[in-house]
Amino acid sequence: AIVGGLSRDDIDRLTAFGLAYGMAFQVVDDVLDVIATDEQLGKPAGHDLVEGAYNLPVLRALAGPDGDELADLLGTPIEGETWERARALVRSGSAVDESIDVARAYVVEANDLLAPFEDRPAAVALQGAARHLIASVDAVRA
Repeated sequence: AIVGGLSRDDIDRLTAFGLAYGMAFQVVDDVLDVIATDEQLGKPAGHDLVEGAYNLPVLRALAGPDGDELADLLGTPIEGETWERARALVRSGSAVDESIDVARAYVVEANDLLAPFEDRPAAVALQGAARHLIASVDAVRA
């Protein structure tokens, strides 16, 4: 936007798009880490749990009805059956659905921010990329 000589308002709008798109991407990545297989991801699934990273689905699950059990599991190095149980606890409640809803809201925000640029092919492509984020989650869940 800066190099393209756009107005300050357009630069700010595209900056906000980048933030919204980036947040959607990260939340989708977090959800896929919990629900996808190694084969679907092309990398080890559930790695955030092993690393001790508390992503959005984990934080939501910690606030849910099984949060105490999950917190006990996450307080130590996690592997094997402990990892399987922790992943199952994150999947079992509403944490994944809530996280997907957050990602969807960021996608809507990102696409709304690009609305003034819909006459530009690059903006249309970015809107499609944002929608594809949610489609990737839906494909794994199917």
